[in-house]
Amino acid sequence: MAVPASTPMVHAGQAARLWWLPAGGYGNGLDDDSWAPVLEISEQAVPLVLGMLRDYGVPAYAAPARSAAGMLRRRDRSGQAPGYRLWVGCSAYGRAEAALVAIMPSVARTAAGRAGRAWR
Repeated sequence: MAVPASTPMVHAGQAARLWWLPAGGYGNGLDDDSWAPVLEISEQAVPLVLGMLRDYGVPAYAAPARSAAGMLRRRDRSGQAPGYRLWVGCSAYGRAEAALVAIMPSVARTAAGRAGRAWR
């Protein structure tokens, strides 16, 4: 899958995650020179996914999803909280795809278990 990557020219060759990725997010402690958005995940899954990607050696960052106009998304009509957009380091994009295929079933089971406990 081809995904556009962006590296600001002013700081090319320098790890500069904090100044150009969306504000208000969380990283997994690994950094990269350029980043690509991969998918959206729920806020509850962010710590689990970031930790698992760190274990795979994949730089990752998650920030609240924004609309096309750059505005933070609001809760939808069902009260569902907006998701978080997951970004991965471009140097590890292939590893990120493989890692996500491997970990998402576990993340889904964990999320389903939490949702089940919330209804009890």
